[in-house]
Amino acid sequence: AAAIGHVERAVRAELRALKCSVQTDGSAALAVSLARQIDGSRGAVAAAAAAAQLRQLLADLRADAAYKRPEQDVIDDLNARRAAKRAG
Repeated sequence: AAAIGHVERAVRAELRALKCSVQTDGSAALAVSLARQIDGSRGAVAAAAAAAQLRQLLADLRADAAYKRPEQDVIDDLNARRAAKRAG
C-alpha cells in the first residue's frame, strides 16, 4: 500500500473527530477516496475538482455530526444519572 498523503491523513483525523467510520458511512469512505485522489493527483484541474467535492462532503458530514450530537448528549446525561444512582 502506498504511504498516506497529507490530505488523506487530515481527512481521516477529521472523520475520527466527527466519529464517522469509513467502514459504515459511505460519505466518510468517499471523503477518504477523494483525499487519496488529491494526494495522488498530477494535474491541478483534477485536484481542484476533487477538492471542491471533498470540501462539500466534509461540510455535510460536519452538519450531520452537529445534528446528531444533541441527541447523544441527552443519552449520555441519562446514562450518567443512572450510574450515579447505582453508585449510591
